[in-house]
Amino acid sequence: MRILLILASSPDDPLRKNDPFMPLSLPLIASAAPDHDYIFVDMLAGEEVDYNQRVDLVGISVRLTAEKTAYRIALEFRKKNVPVVLGGPQISSVPERASEHADAVVIGEGEAVWLTLLKDLESGGLKKFYIASPKKYDFDGQAVFQTDEYFDLSLAKAPTKERGYFRKKYVFDTVYAARGCAVDCDFCSVSHLFGKKTRLRPVEEVVREIDTFDGFYYLLDDTVFGRPYNYNYYIKLYDGIAALEKKRLWTGQANLDAAATKEGREVIRKSALAGYVYAAIGMESINPVVQEKSGTYRKMGARDRTSMLETMKEHIAFIQDQGIAISGWFTLGYEEDSVDTFYETLEFCKETNIIPILCPLEALPGTRLYQRMEAAGRISSERAINIVHPTMSDSEILGAIRECTKRGFSMGQILKRTSFYHRKFGRDARGEKVHPRDRFPKTSFVFVLQTKLKKGVIGLANAE
Repeated sequence: MRILLILASSPDDPLRKNDPFMPLSLPLIASAAPDHDYIFVDMLAGEEVDYNQRVDLVGISVRLTAEKTAYRIALEFRKKNVPVVLGGPQISSVPERASEHADAVVIGEGEAVWLTLLKDLESGGLKKFYIASPKKYDFDGQAVFQTDEYFDLSLAKAPTKERGYFRKKYVFDTVYAARGCAVDCDFCSVSHLFGKKTRLRPVEEVVREIDTFDGFYYLLDDTVFGRPYNYNYYIKLYDGIAALEKKRLWTGQANLDAAATKEGREVIRKSALAGYVYAAIGMESINPVVQEKSGTYRKMGARDRTSMLETMKEHIAFIQDQGIAISGWFTLGYEEDSVDTFYETLEFCKETNIIPILCPLEALPGTRLYQRMEAAGRISSERAINIVHPTMSDSEILGAIRECTKRGFSMGQILKRTSFYHRKFGRDARGEKVHPRDRFPKTSFVFVLQTKLKKGVIGLANAE
């Protein structure tokens, strides 16, 4: 079949034409059933959909900001009697609503059900829902295909050649080694979509895929430091990457709690020696009460509430000492937060030399936060931020984010942090002196990174 796969994006998405990371969802889908003719349309890169081309099926991957755009696209193709499948994180959170706009809806990991879906389509037996999850769903008599377990990552196919369907040349390739997250923060949908148990790809396959990359890459795992029960896996992975002939710098998300144990610190050192240069760390809040309510305290590695901030600072310093730059991602807008919280968080970032990313707290459908806020009557789809805060208006929240971002990303602050990390890059995780030719690319990376992050965070606040 001739299949059109679309990464949907709204016109005002702050990442539109500004995302350096290759989206992996479409290549993964295509690699699951490679014996078809695929066309990619990457709307996030600014590409437009051609409704006049002849295709047998349209699959649309939907981000949070692109739901309405996806429905509009689906309508145009269905008018032409072209079947449409909707999937992606947003669709998985609102499957019944999405089913009104599609011939089939995929919930969870699309590559786990894609081959079955295509066979059903060819035989004339397309079902309404394809569910890659063991969770129970009730769709009132609708035709459903559902897997008994989450996708076995040992069966995953590396989407190496499928990356070539993209017309845009991305700065960062993307790859994953694990899926699932045991932390289960109340505002996050990862555990809801991928489960609370971490699933791992074979190390050799991940290393082999990375060896096909030309330059920078992003490891998509929810924490590239892993959890205590799989530290050995990540040590083996980073030893394998470090042994590759071509050295590449890479980035990814991480947790502070790895720095709390000897084994976790070994993972951090190994990641740095394997080229890890920048960690995006979800710190979420500097208020221990909020951390406990949201469940994020489990990511900090603190022994108790009273030592939370000092422990966070110690773990941050250890990671930085290995030659890894850090951005702290904070979700602000819980009941305990006030306008002062934004500026106190900024001061914490300045003190620790982490790049400040302050975001408004919003409730995603399917999360515990959404359920709690909906039960309390505090969800409103008519507002810029969908949670009604008891004391702050949306304009106060967004205004504080813009002002803190302006202060935190002043040229003086950018240069201060760049100089700080330049010193940290002087020695590697073994304590050995780093040659200037290897040190300069990392320093340049951190400077450019901050200018890009500034633009992205301000764009997000303005879009809200």
